[in-house]
Amino acid sequence: MSEQAGDQKDPEREVWFPWTRRKFLTAASMAAAGLAAAPVLEACGGGGNQSTSSTPAAKVPKPRSGASIRLLQWVHFVPAADAEFIRQCNEFGSKNNVKVAVERITADQLQTKTAAAVEASSGPDIIQMQYGWPHLYASQCEDVTNDVNLLKQQLGAVASVNDAFSKVDGVYRAVPYTIVPNAFTYRTDYFQKAGIASWPKTWDDFTQAAGKLKAAGVPPISQTDGHAYGDSLTMWNPVLWSFGGREVNADGKTVVINSKETRNAIKWAQKAVQAGFVVHPEWLDPDNNQAYHADRISATLNGASIYIREKVEFHHFDKVSDNGIVPAGPKGLFTMNLIFDHAVMKYSPEKETARALLLYLMDRDNYFKYTKIAGGYNAGPFAAFDNDPVFVGPDADPKMKPFQQVVKPGKWPGWPAPPSKQTAQAQTQYITADMFAKSLQNNGTGDLESAVKEAESRLKAIFERPS
Repeated sequence: MSEQAGDQKDPEREVWFPWTRRKFLTAASMAAAGLAAAPVLEACGGGGNQSTSSTPAAKVPKPRSGASIRLLQWVHFVPAADAEFIRQCNEFGSKNNVKVAVERITADQLQTKTAAAVEASSGPDIIQMQYGWPHLYASQCEDVTNDVNLLKQQLGAVASVNDAFSKVDGVYRAVPYTIVPNAFTYRTDYFQKAGIASWPKTWDDFTQAAGKLKAAGVPPISQTDGHAYGDSLTMWNPVLWSFGGREVNADGKTVVINSKETRNAIKWAQKAVQAGFVVHPEWLDPDNNQAYHADRISATLNGASIYIREKVEFHHFDKVSDNGIVPAGPKGLFTMNLIFDHAVMKYSPEKETARALLLYLMDRDNYFKYTKIAGGYNAGPFAAFDNDPVFVGPDADPKMKPFQQVVKPGKWPGWPAPPSKQTAQAQTQYITADMFAKSLQNNGTGDLESAVKEAESRLKAIFERPS
């Protein structure tokens, strides 16, 4: 096999039905034997949400012996996770006489390559979708509602953000895959030297901490405000929301970025930069990781990869590193995480084999092997993964807890509007991040009013364009 490759309790996520690999393989073999759909679901252990007479029964897709498929996704920031993902793809291939090629590129390049494949109607059979891309590329994403229903039967409800991103007009255009939680990793030794007792709970505390670090002459808290698909979006959208700012109303049509709340968010950011918080418009997602490992910054917002790699690989600052949840603003705590789902492309000649591979990867036993190897960098998108041992097991690292805590408060770009082609367009154009970046030029003295008006104009061109 090739290697090219405001929190509310959700009652739907309280109960799940375990789906072991044995049950999946049993069901798959029964499907291959041509048995009816109902016995297949029973063999899978299906519980609640059984199909009714008005809903077609879900059928387990059958991989075609001799098939060859390609899967395109990002390069993991935890290298061992790449190796485990490829191992599972190869294992699926060996069991089913299928050749699986996993092609990996940086996530910054993934959008360009995805757009090219969609335009050409040719390319990888499966493409990893970031954020709301299933809405952006819905016309070329296969209907995988059948497969998501199978997973719901066994793993319970889908996490709300994955569900919103994967489902387009009531049809699943991608199989929910993972959540990469973003929290702050910080140097406890530098914080102690600056007289900071704990990670800031509010953005005002954050500003004070930035000032104390600067006064102590130690490396700063730093973050990108550039076009980084993860670290920029997961920073500036929550800042905007936590001050009450919004890009667009819940109707998904009315642009409301030009508001007092938006200005308050920007004014906070300007004061934070003037106090000692350092922003980098040139940074892409790998850059803050490298800066932390090189002892150039005290803290940054990121996935858990910085801490995990310090602990597992580098051993330079692991003893003096900890993690903290995103601070809250005047309107409360808001977070945003990287959301990845896998789409089977309509142009693929091996759609059924591709769908079978995705179910294999989402098998509970397989998925927990993946998250264990990744060390907590990922959180699963179904209820059955809520109590992942990597976060709550006897060997769980308590420093990883903030990464679990930021999952449930997570929103999506364009919130409170539902994900749509328009919210995806606004996100891929980095409109909110650009607004902050322009305002934070010249050490936090950029033209706020010009930045807000430019963001408003760009958003109106997307959301209020005549139909």
